[in-house]
Amino acid sequence: MTMMSVTFEVMFRVEAEVESGEVVCVVGDCDRLGNWDPHHAVVLSRESSSPGQCRKNNQQMENRCDKENRKTCDVWRKKVKLCGMKNYNYRYFVCQIIESDSESTERTVKVIRWETNILPRVFSPADYMKDPGKYDAEIMKFGEYGGKNHVTKGWLTDQSEIHIRIHGNPIRMWKPKYRKQTYRIKCTPLDQRYKDHLDEDEEEEEWGTHVSPPSTFTKVLVSTLDERQINHCVQSESGTIFETGSYMIFTAETTEPESLGFQFDFYVNQEGVTPKHIGYCYLLPVDLKKSNDTKTVPITGLNHKPIGQIDLDYLTVKPVPGLDLKMDVSYQNYWKFERKSLDVGHRGMGSSYKHKKLAAVRENTVQSLQDAANHGADYVEFDVQLSRDMIPVIYHDFHVAITYRKKKREELEFYQASVKDLKLSELQSMKLAHASRIFDNDRDDIHEDDIDPTDLQPFPTLERVFEAVNPATGFNVEIKYPQEKVNGEFEEINFYDRNKYVDIILRVVMRTAGHRRVVFSSFDPDICILVQRKQNKYPTLLLTNGEDVEKYVPYLDLRTRSIDMAIYFATFSNLLGIDVLTSTLFRNMDKIEKVKEAKLVLFCWGEDNNDSNAINTLKQKGVDGIIYDRIDFFKSGDKSVFQVEQEQTERILMSAGLLSPTDTLQNLEPSSGSESEVNS
Repeated sequence: MTMMSVTFEVMFRVEAEVESGEVVCVVGDCDRLGNWDPHHAVVLSRESSSPGQCRKNNQQMENRCDKENRKTCDVWRKKVKLCGMKNYNYRYFVCQIIESDSESTERTVKVIRWETNILPRVFSPADYMKDPGKYDAEIMKFGEYGGKNHVTKGWLTDQSEIHIRIHGNPIRMWKPKYRKQTYRIKCTPLDQRYKDHLDEDEEEEEWGTHVSPPSTFTKVLVSTLDERQINHCVQSESGTIFETGSYMIFTAETTEPESLGFQFDFYVNQEGVTPKHIGYCYLLPVDLKKSNDTKTVPITGLNHKPIGQIDLDYLTVKPVPGLDLKMDVSYQNYWKFERKSLDVGHRGMGSSYKHKKLAAVRENTVQSLQDAANHGADYVEFDVQLSRDMIPVIYHDFHVAITYRKKKREELEFYQASVKDLKLSELQSMKLAHASRIFDNDRDDIHEDDIDPTDLQPFPTLERVFEAVNPATGFNVEIKYPQEKVNGEFEEINFYDRNKYVDIILRVVMRTAGHRRVVFSSFDPDICILVQRKQNKYPTLLLTNGEDVEKYVPYLDLRTRSIDMAIYFATFSNLLGIDVLTSTLFRNMDKIEKVKEAKLVLFCWGEDNNDSNAINTLKQKGVDGIIYDRIDFFKSGDKSVFQVEQEQTERILMSAGLLSPTDTLQNLEPSSGSESEVNS
């Protein structure tokens, strides 16, 4: 006998705060709800509107200077037919939608913010049948359910994001009377699509000093990496004060970055006096061809003569082409703070090239990572970069030493080569050594063959590491990218385009990560921005030396040179937290509390961590993750905290009859509530 299919016409109804041009959608785990794809989500209809009456949903989302944004508190609803008695998981999100003109292309969706509680909302047909009227009448609150409230900024789905940064001492006015002034700067987006369709006098009559019409579809928000205006804010009529030595960021999102330009207007700032407009400059699409660069552009006075110049540093973040990102779960801004401090294996079982006597096996190899996992590491940290043939490989340094023989001489020598200039096959087959061997007089082993097993060989691929290492062990994936130091030294030159570089790494991670916990990190702030904005699932940490100038030469980038600046940057970029050199923390223990006050996660790294007393002190102070060399020396037990928690949850579910004794949580579908609970 076949059972008749039960159909429900379910009313989805939610109260949400929106701006002009935004809509509310529902997405879930079935065809009717879009299968977690924002492009196929159900768009709700506005039922009512009452400006300014919404309760604030989440303090994390109060990052757009709401007092200056015109928002309304709307109730949105839509009836959707669902079939069958299974439970349906779903989430709400706020977005902007541009419908496609062609049937062959999807509509453009810009996710503004979305519900990211670890467990999704659940529609239960069994509960619904008990009282359909009560369910249909209920108005839910956006982001609030299950006793929790978690809303996260959207990622780059179809749009690009442009950051224009002004920092240090970038303004050079040529007239003495202008040199000592404090300036306010305002950035206006310009729509360059019309540059070839202007009437003779049209631009002067309609747009004044603008070379193109201001873009009505693009909003530019401003931030400063300090206590003044760290959140993304709407600009005032006369712009924002720039103080010498500070760091100002203008941010704009667009679906047509090739047509977007910017005008910058300069106003003299004087206390108690209306700001005086004295000049302007432009950054046009032709100036924004690379992923990032610094441009020096002239400042033009109101009499159309140059009066100075300014350095404008920009970064363009583009979505990953073809990367299919779902909305079933996100850990980007989630952390279980009640959990004890995590033990993280540095390059697996530790640095082997720098500390040969301390290391158990060669660093950043499959064996080193798996050995750390076998000794109970909660995470293992390793470094990833690209080979010449664009394959992500695990290796710390940007250079290696190649063995070669001189003409007419029998002895072998070392020659320095860049990892980026060697193909994967060359990295894995050539006799290579650590770059430090070039300056090492000990050449006794230069003639020896490298006959170590494959898992002890350097340069495993990122994909191989994900496949080979225990999935219950988390991965801290440090993305290498060369930077300039304050002494003018570059770690590497002629490196890869940032967008292309990160895209390749992210595709591998998203394809192979499975249920594994992943945290990204990088010393390069722009890499952190790209990783955070290009995907919606895994969190990111900014690595920093802090104020240390003794152990390492500081990077030139201001965002890397103090714990305070790292906190500001992580807050601005919606990162999970920061990863700080431990010696800096020990000199500034009060900074631990400052990180906590900013609601950021704190990891720490460095040789000071290779001491049980240091590890215990850091754990007592509440540091969330401690990266050190020999997990087997300092970690008791052979299971990660995640494996222990998973086994505990499995026992609970089995005793409740919700899990078969022959099954495990890792075998369940990613959208199931029990799996999500464990991943939290």
